[in-house]
Amino acid sequence: MFRWRKLLILWILVIVFATTMPWSDFQDHSHWDGVLWIPFYAESLSLRFLFDIVANLLVFLPFGYLFVRSQVAEPRAVILRVTLLASLLSAAVELAQVFSHNRIPSMTDICTNVFGATIGAAMGKQWIKSSASSSSYEEA
Repeated sequence: MFRWRKLLILWILVIVFATTMPWSDFQDHSHWDGVLWIPFYAESLSLRFLFDIVANLLVFLPFGYLFVRSQVAEPRAVILRVTLLASLLSAAVELAQVFSHNRIPSMTDICTNVFGATIGAAMGKQWIKSSASSSSYEEA
């Protein structure tokens, strides 16, 4: 369990570093006019846009999985907790990107990040359920 918590903390650091680099481009003023407020806006569909969606899903998927695995006992609302924490983490890194010239903060990123974390949490919950049923099967 403590191994899972350490991995979760490490993965959170990976998310923060990967989504805020390069730090040399941060400014002392915000760029709110560069924020893409409407998620999945049709005019922005491109190969790069689809790559960003897949990348965001894959970066936050381990966050949800590791969060579920790091719990002592599986709380009933673990998916809700992961969703809320992923929303906060994603909003925080997108807010940091508002102060960078090279990053484009968007609601699409927040949505796909949260969706990726939720998928990861569901996978972790399923893994716990399947390993519990296989261990009870082996005991019988």
